[in-house]
Amino acid sequence: MSKTIVKRDGRVVDYDVYKIQSAVFKAAYHGKHDGLHIGSYHIRPEKANQLANVVASLVDSDIKSSDLDSFDIDFVQNLVLSHINTLSKYVGQAYLTYKTQHSIERGF
Repeated sequence: MSKTIVKRDGRVVDYDVYKIQSAVFKAAYHGKHDGLHIGSYHIRPEKANQLANVVASLVDSDIKSSDLDSFDIDFVQNLVLSHINTLSKYVGQAYLTYKTQHSIERGF
């Protein structure tokens, strides 16, 4: 059985590890920390992509090895943040900024 994610609006969508990889890359490459751009000034796109792939792989392993078939989006995002923070606190902060900005844009 495939894994699903319950979105904030209640929709249920198929789990897609690419979405995790994409979000981590955007946070790592375009993110900000304490108002300072930490993206392209400090993290090359290759390094951001490498970090995103590692985090996505770790989260993917956690999700696939779970007995659960459905996950709340906040659970997944917290899992992502936990793995990012073990690798880079600055990118972790950028991911939080990215996550917060998208929540504001959605009106949540």
